[in-house]
Amino acid sequence: MKKLLAFVMAAAMTFSLTACGGQKEGSGAASEQEKPTVVYLAEVPASTEEQKAWEEVAADFEKESGIHVELRFQGTWAEIPQALQTAKMSGEQIDLVKVGIGTIRSTLGPAKAVMDMTDLMADYTDRFPEGVLDSCYIGGHLWAFPYADASCTTCLYNKTMFDELGLQPPTTMEEWVAVSEKITAEKGIMPMIFHGKDGWSWPMLYFDTFAQTSGNDSIAQVESFLQGSTKFTGDAQKQGFVLIKDLFDKGIMTSASFDTDADGMIATFAQQKAAMMFCGTWDYDSVKAASDFEVAAFEFPLMVEGARREHAFGVGDGAISIPSFADQNNIKNSMKFVEYLLRPEVAHKLLTVNTPKFEVVKGAMADGDTVTEYLNQYVVPNSVMFLDWIWPSEVNDAFSQTIPAVASGNMTPEQAVEVVQAAYDTAVAEKEYTYDWWNTWTDEDWAKVTPQLPE
Repeated sequence: MKKLLAFVMAAAMTFSLTACGGQKEGSGAASEQEKPTVVYLAEVPASTEEQKAWEEVAADFEKESGIHVELRFQGTWAEIPQALQTAKMSGEQIDLVKVGIGTIRSTLGPAKAVMDMTDLMADYTDRFPEGVLDSCYIGGHLWAFPYADASCTTCLYNKTMFDELGLQPPTTMEEWVAVSEKITAEKGIMPMIFHGKDGWSWPMLYFDTFAQTSGNDSIAQVESFLQGSTKFTGDAQKQGFVLIKDLFDKGIMTSASFDTDADGMIATFAQQKAAMMFCGTWDYDSVKAASDFEVAAFEFPLMVEGARREHAFGVGDGAISIPSFADQNNIKNSMKFVEYLLRPEVAHKLLTVNTPKFEVVKGAMADGDTVTEYLNQYVVPNSVMFLDWIWPSEVNDAFSQTIPAVASGNMTPEQAVEVVQAAYDTAVAEKEYTYDWWNTWTDEDWAKVTPQLPE
Protein backbone atom coordinates (compact mmCIF):
# COMPACT_ATOMS: atom_id res chain seq x y z
CA MET A 1 0.00 0.00 0.00
CA LYS A 2 2.42 2.65 1.22
CA LYS A 3 5.04 1.61 -1.28
CA LEU A 4 2.65 1.70 -4.23
CA LEU A 5 1.59 5.28 -3.48
CA ALA A 6 5.21 6.30 -3.01
CA PHE A 7 6.01 4.84 -6.42
CA VAL A 8 3.28 6.86 -8.10
CA MET A 9 4.77 10.03 -6.61
CA ALA A 10 8.32 9.07 -7.52
CA ALA A 11 7.41 8.26 -11.11
CA ALA A 12 6.89 11.96 -11.75
CA MET A 13 10.40 12.82 -10.61
CA THR A 14 13.70 12.49 -12.40
CA PHE A 15 15.96 10.11 -10.57
CA SER A 16 19.69 10.29 -11.10
CA LEU A 17 21.27 6.85 -11.40
CA THR A 18 24.02 6.31 -8.87
CA ALA A 19 25.74 3.27 -7.48
CA CYS A 20 25.61 2.61 -3.75
CA GLY A 21 27.28 -0.72 -3.34
CA GLY A 22 28.76 -2.65 -6.23
CA GLN A 23 30.49 -0.74 -9.03
CA LYS A 24 29.36 1.12 -12.09
CA GLU A 25 29.84 -0.52 -15.43
CA GLY A 26 33.36 0.10 -16.66
CA SER A 27 34.73 1.16 -13.27
CA GLY A 28 35.71 -2.24 -11.90
CA ALA A 29 39.07 -3.91 -11.82
CA ALA A 30 40.26 -5.44 -15.09
CA SER A 31 39.93 -8.97 -13.74
CA GLU A 32 36.25 -8.36 -12.95
CA GLN A 33 35.55 -6.84 -16.36
CA GLU A 34 36.90 -9.93 -18.07
CA LYS A 35 34.35 -12.06 -16.22
CA PRO A 36 30.70 -12.33 -17.23
CA THR A 37 28.77 -9.88 -15.06
CA VAL A 38 25.20 -9.82 -13.78
CA VAL A 39 23.97 -6.40 -12.65
CA TYR A 40 21.30 -6.49 -9.92
CA LEU A 41 19.35 -3.27 -9.29
CA ALA A 42 17.54 -2.86 -5.96
CA GLU A 43 16.85 -0.33 -3.24
CA VAL A 44 19.42 0.31 -0.54
CA PRO A 45 19.11 -2.52 2.02
CA ALA A 46 17.25 -1.77 5.22
CA SER A 47 20.28 -2.59 7.38
CA THR A 48 24.03 -2.96 7.17
CA GLU A 49 23.53 -6.63 8.07
CA GLU A 50 21.35 -7.15 5.02
CA GLN A 51 23.81 -5.41 2.70
CA LYS A 52 26.67 -7.45 4.12
CA ALA A 53 24.70 -10.66 3.55
CA TRP A 54 24.13 -9.74 -0.09
CA GLU A 55 27.80 -8.93 -0.57
CA GLU A 56 28.81 -12.28 0.92
CA VAL A 57 26.33 -14.17 -1.25
CA ALA A 58 27.53 -12.38 -4.38
CA ALA A 59 31.16 -13.18 -3.53
CA ASP A 60 30.37 -16.84 -2.83
CA PHE A 61 28.43 -17.13 -6.10
CA GLU A 62 31.37 -15.67 -8.02
CA LYS A 63 33.75 -18.19 -6.48
CA GLU A 64 31.46 -21.04 -7.50
CA SER A 65 30.43 -19.88 -10.96
CA GLY A 66 33.05 -17.41 -12.14
CA ILE A 67 30.24 -14.89 -12.73
CA HIS A 68 30.65 -11.48 -11.13
CA VAL A 69 27.53 -9.92 -9.58
CA GLU A 70 27.37 -6.14 -9.43
CA LEU A 71 25.05 -5.14 -6.61
CA ARG A 72 23.64 -1.79 -7.62
CA PHE A 73 21.89 -0.66 -4.45
CA GLN A 74 20.41 2.83 -4.74
CA GLY A 75 17.60 4.99 -3.48
CA THR A 76 14.34 3.67 -2.12
CA TRP A 77 11.97 0.94 -3.29
CA ALA A 78 9.69 3.56 -4.84
CA GLU A 79 12.51 5.06 -6.93
CA ILE A 80 13.61 1.83 -8.58
CA PRO A 81 11.12 1.91 -11.52
CA GLN A 82 12.32 5.40 -12.48
CA ALA A 83 15.94 4.31 -12.08
CA LEU A 84 15.21 1.34 -14.33
CA GLN A 85 13.82 3.66 -17.00
CA THR A 86 16.87 5.93 -16.66
CA ALA A 87 19.18 2.95 -17.12
CA LYS A 88 17.29 1.88 -20.23
CA MET A 89 17.49 5.34 -21.79
CA SER A 90 21.22 5.64 -21.07
CA GLY A 91 21.99 2.14 -22.31
CA GLU A 92 23.29 0.87 -18.98
CA GLN A 93 23.36 -2.82 -18.16
CA ILE A 94 20.66 -4.10 -15.80
CA ASP A 95 20.06 -7.85 -15.73
CA LEU A 96 17.85 -8.29 -12.67
CA VAL A 97 15.69 -5.76 -10.87
CA LYS A 98 13.78 -5.87 -7.60
CA VAL A 99 10.37 -4.22 -7.84
CA GLY A 100 6.86 -4.87 -6.58
CA ILE A 101 4.41 -7.15 -8.33
CA GLY A 102 1.78 -4.45 -7.82
CA THR A 103 3.99 -2.08 -9.82
CA ILE A 104 4.37 -4.70 -12.54
CA ARG A 105 0.61 -5.13 -12.69
CA SER A 106 -0.12 -1.42 -12.88
CA THR A 107 2.85 0.09 -14.70
CA LEU A 108 5.83 -1.98 -15.79
CA GLY A 109 3.78 -4.82 -17.24
CA PRO A 110 1.55 -2.70 -19.49
CA ALA A 111 4.66 -0.75 -20.56
CA LYS A 112 6.36 -4.03 -21.60
CA ALA A 113 9.25 -3.15 -19.29
CA VAL A 114 9.82 -6.63 -17.81
CA MET A 115 10.22 -10.07 -19.34
CA ASP A 116 7.89 -13.04 -19.19
CA MET A 117 9.72 -15.44 -16.86
CA THR A 118 7.34 -18.38 -17.16
CA ASP A 119 9.69 -20.69 -19.05
CA LEU A 120 12.81 -19.40 -17.32
CA MET A 121 11.41 -20.27 -13.88
CA ALA A 122 9.82 -23.60 -14.82
CA ASP A 123 12.48 -25.65 -13.04
CA TYR A 124 12.41 -23.52 -9.88
CA THR A 125 8.74 -23.06 -9.01
CA ASP A 126 8.93 -25.97 -6.59
CA ARG A 127 11.28 -23.94 -4.42
CA PHE A 128 8.36 -21.83 -3.20
CA PRO A 129 5.62 -22.87 -0.76
CA GLU A 130 2.26 -23.59 -2.34
CA GLY A 131 0.43 -20.44 -3.41
CA VAL A 132 3.34 -18.06 -2.90
CA LEU A 133 3.85 -17.48 -6.62
CA ASP A 134 0.16 -16.90 -7.36
CA SER A 135 0.33 -13.11 -7.17
CA CYS A 136 3.27 -13.04 -9.57
CA TYR A 137 1.22 -14.67 -12.32
CA ILE A 138 -0.63 -12.15 -14.47
CA GLY A 139 -2.68 -13.36 -17.39
CA GLY A 140 -1.28 -16.84 -16.89
CA HIS A 141 2.33 -15.69 -17.23
CA LEU A 142 4.97 -15.41 -14.49
CA TRP A 143 6.57 -11.95 -14.47
CA ALA A 144 8.68 -12.10 -11.34
CA PHE A 145 9.33 -14.17 -8.23
CA PRO A 146 8.99 -12.90 -4.64
CA TYR A 147 12.18 -12.30 -2.72
CA ALA A 148 11.11 -10.37 0.37
CA ASP A 149 8.75 -10.93 3.26
CA ALA A 150 5.01 -11.07 2.63
CA SER A 151 2.62 -8.76 4.48
CA CYS A 152 -1.02 -8.52 5.46
CA THR A 153 -3.51 -6.36 7.32
CA THR A 154 -4.03 -7.28 10.95
CA CYS A 155 -5.14 -6.07 14.37
CA LEU A 156 -2.68 -5.95 17.27
CA TYR A 157 -3.70 -5.59 20.90
CA ASN A 158 -2.24 -5.11 24.36
CA LYS A 159 -2.65 -8.61 25.73
CA THR A 160 -1.37 -7.59 29.15
CA MET A 161 -4.16 -5.00 29.44
CA PHE A 162 -6.78 -7.35 28.01
CA ASP A 163 -5.85 -10.00 30.60
CA GLU A 164 -6.01 -7.41 33.37
CA LEU A 165 -9.53 -6.42 32.27
CA GLY A 166 -10.64 -9.99 31.68
CA LEU A 167 -11.18 -9.35 27.99
CA GLN A 168 -10.86 -11.66 25.01
CA PRO A 169 -9.99 -10.35 21.52
CA PRO A 170 -13.22 -9.63 19.62
CA THR A 171 -14.45 -11.91 16.85
CA THR A 172 -17.65 -10.05 15.91
CA MET A 173 -18.75 -6.44 15.61
CA GLU A 174 -20.86 -6.75 18.74
CA GLU A 175 -17.91 -8.06 20.74
CA TRP A 176 -15.68 -5.33 19.29
CA VAL A 177 -18.08 -2.65 20.55
CA ALA A 178 -18.37 -4.26 23.99
CA VAL A 179 -14.60 -4.60 24.36
CA SER A 180 -14.14 -0.97 23.28
CA GLU A 181 -16.71 0.29 25.77
CA LYS A 182 -15.02 -1.52 28.65
CA ILE A 183 -11.57 -0.22 27.69
CA THR A 184 -12.90 3.33 27.59
CA ALA A 185 -14.77 2.96 30.89
CA GLU A 186 -12.04 1.14 32.82
CA LYS A 187 -8.89 2.75 31.38
CA GLY A 188 -10.10 6.07 30.01
CA ILE A 189 -8.17 5.58 26.77
CA MET A 190 -9.19 5.20 23.15
CA PRO A 191 -9.91 1.58 22.23
CA MET A 192 -8.17 1.43 18.85
CA ILE A 193 -5.74 3.63 16.90
CA PHE A 194 -5.16 3.82 13.14
CA HIS A 195 -2.77 5.98 11.10
CA GLY A 196 -5.29 7.89 9.03
CA LYS A 197 -2.99 10.88 8.57
CA ASP A 198 -1.19 8.70 6.02
CA GLY A 199 -3.67 8.99 3.17
CA TRP A 200 -2.42 5.81 1.51
CA SER A 201 -3.52 3.72 4.52
CA TRP A 202 -7.30 4.18 4.29
CA PRO A 203 -7.89 1.56 1.55
CA MET A 204 -6.46 -1.04 3.97
CA LEU A 205 -9.67 -0.81 6.01
CA TYR A 206 -11.79 -1.13 2.89
CA PHE A 207 -9.93 -4.28 1.85
CA ASP A 208 -11.20 -6.02 4.99
CA THR A 209 -14.74 -4.58 5.05
CA PHE A 210 -15.43 -5.09 1.34
CA ALA A 211 -14.14 -8.65 1.60
CA GLN A 212 -17.16 -9.29 3.83
CA THR A 213 -19.79 -7.10 2.16
CA SER A 214 -18.95 -8.64 -1.23
CA GLY A 215 -19.71 -12.10 0.11
CA ASN A 216 -16.00 -12.87 0.13
CA ASP A 217 -15.88 -12.22 -3.60
CA SER A 218 -13.93 -8.95 -3.57
CA ILE A 219 -11.29 -9.87 -6.16
CA ALA A 220 -13.80 -11.04 -8.77
CA GLN A 221 -16.05 -8.03 -8.20
CA VAL A 222 -13.17 -5.58 -8.50
CA GLU A 223 -11.95 -7.29 -11.66
CA SER A 224 -15.44 -7.07 -13.15
CA PHE A 225 -15.50 -3.36 -12.33
CA LEU A 226 -12.06 -2.78 -13.86
CA GLN A 227 -13.04 -4.66 -17.01
CA GLY A 228 -16.00 -2.32 -17.39
CA SER A 229 -18.52 -5.14 -16.98
CA THR A 230 -20.10 -3.70 -13.82
CA LYS A 231 -20.26 -0.39 -11.98
CA PHE A 232 -18.72 0.17 -8.56
CA THR A 233 -21.96 1.63 -7.24
CA GLY A 234 -23.79 -1.38 -5.83
CA ASP A 235 -24.97 -2.08 -2.30
CA ALA A 236 -21.91 -4.21 -1.42
CA GLN A 237 -19.57 -1.40 -2.46
CA LYS A 238 -21.51 1.19 -0.45
CA GLN A 239 -21.71 -1.08 2.59
CA GLY A 240 -17.92 -1.39 2.63
CA PHE A 241 -17.82 2.35 3.35
CA VAL A 242 -20.66 2.13 5.89
CA LEU A 243 -18.79 -0.42 8.01
CA ILE A 244 -15.72 1.82 8.21
CA LYS A 245 -17.91 4.69 9.38
CA ASP A 246 -19.40 2.34 11.99
CA LEU A 247 -15.94 1.92 13.53
CA PHE A 248 -15.98 5.62 14.38
CA ASP A 249 -19.70 6.01 15.09
CA LYS A 250 -19.65 3.10 17.56
CA GLY A 251 -16.56 4.27 19.42
CA ILE A 252 -14.07 1.61 18.33
CA MET A 253 -11.91 4.29 16.73
CA THR A 254 -11.87 7.99 17.56
CA SER A 255 -11.12 11.18 15.66
CA ALA A 256 -7.50 10.88 16.84
CA SER A 257 -6.91 8.39 14.03
CA PHE A 258 -7.47 11.13 11.44
CA ASP A 259 -4.46 13.07 12.72
CA THR A 260 -2.09 10.18 13.46
CA ASP A 261 0.64 8.89 11.15
CA ALA A 262 2.32 5.48 11.33
CA ASP A 263 4.96 6.57 13.84
CA GLY A 264 2.33 8.24 15.97
CA MET A 265 0.14 5.14 15.87
CA ILE A 266 2.96 2.96 17.12
CA ALA A 267 3.86 5.48 19.85
CA THR A 268 0.22 5.82 20.96
CA PHE A 269 -0.13 2.07 21.27
CA ALA A 270 3.26 1.56 22.93
CA GLN A 271 2.48 4.29 25.49
CA GLN A 272 -0.80 2.49 26.28
CA LYS A 273 -2.95 5.37 25.12
CA ALA A 274 -4.80 2.87 22.92
CA ALA A 275 -5.40 -0.82 23.57
CA MET A 276 -5.69 -1.97 19.96
CA MET A 277 -4.38 -0.91 16.56
CA PHE A 278 -5.24 -1.72 12.95
CA CYS A 279 -2.11 -1.91 10.84
CA GLY A 280 0.05 -3.93 8.49
CA THR A 281 2.36 -6.71 9.61
CA TRP A 282 5.25 -4.49 8.53
CA ASP A 283 4.54 -2.45 11.69
CA TYR A 284 4.86 -5.37 14.09
CA ASP A 285 8.61 -5.32 14.68
CA SER A 286 8.52 -1.61 15.56
CA VAL A 287 5.53 -2.13 17.84
CA LYS A 288 7.17 -5.05 19.60
CA ALA A 289 10.41 -3.13 20.12
CA ALA A 290 8.62 -0.06 21.50
CA SER A 291 6.23 -1.87 23.87
CA ASP A 292 7.01 -3.09 27.39
CA PHE A 293 3.90 -5.30 27.52
CA GLU A 294 2.83 -8.44 25.70
CA VAL A 295 1.57 -7.77 22.17
CA ALA A 296 -0.78 -10.19 20.44
CA ALA A 297 -2.81 -10.26 17.22
CA PHE A 298 -6.43 -10.93 16.30
CA GLU A 299 -8.30 -11.18 13.03
CA PHE A 300 -10.40 -8.27 11.77
CA PRO A 301 -13.77 -9.14 13.34
CA LEU A 302 -16.83 -10.41 11.49
CA MET A 303 -19.09 -7.49 10.61
CA VAL A 304 -21.44 -9.08 8.06
CA GLU A 305 -23.69 -12.00 8.91
CA GLY A 306 -23.14 -14.94 6.58
CA ALA A 307 -19.71 -13.78 5.45
CA ARG A 308 -16.36 -14.93 6.78
CA ARG A 309 -13.40 -12.93 8.02
CA GLU A 310 -10.94 -12.26 5.21
CA HIS A 311 -7.83 -10.12 5.13
CA ALA A 312 -5.63 -8.39 2.59
CA PHE A 313 -2.40 -10.25 1.96
CA GLY A 314 0.48 -9.77 -0.45
CA VAL A 315 3.47 -11.78 -1.58
CA GLY A 316 5.75 -9.97 -3.97
CA ASP A 317 6.02 -6.41 -2.70
CA GLY A 318 9.70 -7.11 -3.24
CA ALA A 319 10.02 -9.33 -6.31
CA ILE A 320 12.86 -9.99 -8.73
CA SER A 321 12.28 -9.65 -12.45
CA ILE A 322 14.27 -9.32 -15.68
CA PRO A 323 14.05 -6.00 -17.56
CA SER A 324 12.81 -6.41 -21.12
CA PHE A 325 15.88 -4.49 -22.34
CA ALA A 326 18.31 -6.87 -20.62
CA ASP A 327 20.97 -8.42 -22.84
CA GLN A 328 19.49 -11.68 -24.11
CA ASN A 329 22.98 -13.19 -24.28
CA ASN A 330 23.39 -12.69 -20.53
CA ILE A 331 20.07 -14.17 -19.37
CA LYS A 332 21.61 -17.60 -18.80
CA ASN A 333 24.09 -16.03 -16.37
CA SER A 334 21.26 -14.15 -14.66
CA MET A 335 19.28 -17.34 -14.22
CA LYS A 336 22.31 -19.09 -12.74
CA PHE A 337 22.32 -16.39 -10.08
CA VAL A 338 18.55 -16.79 -9.63
CA GLU A 339 18.99 -20.52 -9.08
CA TYR A 340 21.66 -19.76 -6.50
CA LEU A 341 19.39 -17.28 -4.68
CA LEU A 342 16.66 -19.90 -4.44
CA ARG A 343 18.81 -22.50 -2.72
CA PRO A 344 17.44 -22.92 0.82
CA GLU A 345 20.70 -22.06 2.58
CA VAL A 346 21.22 -18.92 0.48
CA ALA A 347 17.60 -17.77 0.73
CA HIS A 348 17.71 -18.32 4.49
CA LYS A 349 20.82 -16.17 4.79
CA LEU A 350 19.32 -13.26 2.85
CA LEU A 351 15.66 -13.37 3.79
CA THR A 352 15.90 -13.98 7.52
CA VAL A 353 18.10 -10.94 8.21
CA ASN A 354 14.99 -8.79 8.76
CA THR A 355 13.03 -11.46 10.72
CA PRO A 356 10.33 -12.41 8.20
CA LYS A 357 6.78 -13.19 9.32
CA PHE A 358 6.12 -15.61 6.47
CA GLU A 359 7.98 -18.27 4.50
CA VAL A 360 8.35 -16.96 0.94
CA VAL A 361 11.10 -19.31 -0.25
CA LYS A 362 11.31 -22.82 1.15
CA GLY A 363 13.85 -23.00 3.95
CA ALA A 364 13.93 -19.23 4.48
CA MET A 365 12.04 -18.79 7.73
CA ALA A 366 13.38 -17.51 11.03
CA ASP A 367 12.13 -18.72 14.38
CA GLY A 368 8.82 -17.02 15.01
CA ASP A 369 7.01 -15.81 18.12
CA THR A 370 3.37 -16.24 19.10
CA VAL A 371 2.20 -13.41 16.83
CA THR A 372 4.06 -14.81 13.81
CA GLU A 373 2.63 -18.25 14.49
CA TYR A 374 -0.87 -16.79 14.81
CA LEU A 375 -0.58 -14.88 11.53
CA ASN A 376 0.53 -17.95 9.64
CA GLN A 377 -2.02 -20.26 11.23
CA TYR A 378 -5.13 -18.06 11.11
CA VAL A 379 -4.67 -14.92 9.04
CA VAL A 380 -2.90 -16.19 5.93
CA PRO A 381 -5.42 -18.96 5.17
CA ASN A 382 -8.20 -16.35 5.30
CA SER A 383 -6.62 -13.78 3.02
CA VAL A 384 -6.87 -12.41 -0.52
CA MET A 385 -4.57 -10.19 -2.54
CA PHE A 386 -4.24 -6.47 -1.76
CA LEU A 387 -6.84 -4.77 -3.95
CA ASP A 388 -4.49 -1.88 -4.71
CA TRP A 389 -2.30 -4.41 -6.55
CA ILE A 390 -5.27 -4.81 -8.92
CA TRP A 391 -6.88 -1.43 -9.43
CA PRO A 392 -5.04 1.57 -10.99
CA SER A 393 -3.53 4.43 -9.00
CA GLU A 394 -6.39 6.76 -9.99
CA VAL A 395 -8.89 4.46 -8.30
CA ASN A 396 -6.65 4.02 -5.27
CA ASP A 397 -6.37 7.80 -4.91
CA ALA A 398 -10.17 8.01 -4.99
CA PHE A 399 -10.44 5.52 -2.13
CA SER A 400 -7.76 7.36 -0.14
CA GLN A 401 -9.86 10.53 -0.39
CA THR A 402 -13.38 9.17 0.01
CA ILE A 403 -12.93 6.71 2.90
CA PRO A 404 -11.85 9.32 5.49
CA ALA A 405 -14.52 11.69 4.14
CA VAL A 406 -17.20 9.06 4.77
CA ALA A 407 -15.72 8.06 8.14
CA SER A 408 -15.82 11.68 9.30
CA GLY A 409 -19.35 12.28 8.03
CA ASN A 410 -18.34 14.69 5.27
CA MET A 411 -19.43 12.39 2.45
CA THR A 412 -22.09 9.74 2.08
CA PRO A 413 -21.31 6.19 0.93
CA GLU A 414 -23.50 6.87 -2.11
CA GLN A 415 -21.32 9.82 -3.05
CA ALA A 416 -18.14 7.87 -2.36
CA VAL A 417 -18.86 5.04 -4.79
CA GLU A 418 -19.72 7.59 -7.48
CA VAL A 419 -16.31 9.24 -6.97
CA VAL A 420 -14.58 5.88 -7.30
CA GLN A 421 -16.54 5.09 -10.47
CA ALA A 422 -15.70 8.50 -11.91
CA ALA A 423 -11.98 7.97 -11.23
CA TYR A 424 -12.09 4.74 -13.20
CA ASP A 425 -14.06 6.33 -16.06
CA THR A 426 -11.53 9.15 -16.25
CA ALA A 427 -8.59 6.72 -16.37
CA VAL A 428 -10.25 4.87 -19.24
CA ALA A 429 -11.17 8.03 -21.17
CA GLU A 430 -8.02 10.06 -20.65
CA LYS A 431 -5.30 7.45 -20.20
CA GLU A 432 -6.81 4.56 -22.16
CA TYR A 433 -6.61 2.37 -19.07
CA THR A 434 -7.14 -1.34 -19.75
CA TYR A 435 -7.25 -3.84 -16.91
CA ASP A 436 -6.37 -6.97 -18.88
CA TRP A 437 -3.59 -5.38 -20.91
CA TRP A 438 -2.05 -8.77 -21.69
CA ASN A 439 -5.10 -9.66 -23.79
CA THR A 440 -4.61 -6.61 -26.00
CA TRP A 441 -1.04 -7.39 -27.04
CA THR A 442 0.01 -8.33 -30.56
CA ASP A 443 2.61 -10.95 -31.43
CA GLU A 444 5.08 -8.09 -31.81
CA ASP A 445 4.31 -6.89 -28.28
CA TRP A 446 4.86 -10.37 -26.85
CA ALA A 447 8.14 -10.67 -28.72
CA LYS A 448 9.42 -7.66 -26.75
CA VAL A 449 9.01 -9.48 -23.43
CA THR A 450 9.80 -13.06 -24.45
CA PRO A 451 13.32 -14.30 -23.74
CA GLN A 452 15.17 -15.42 -26.87
CA LEU A 453 17.98 -17.48 -25.42
CA PRO A 454 20.91 -18.19 -27.71
CA GLU A 455 21.44 -21.83 -28.73
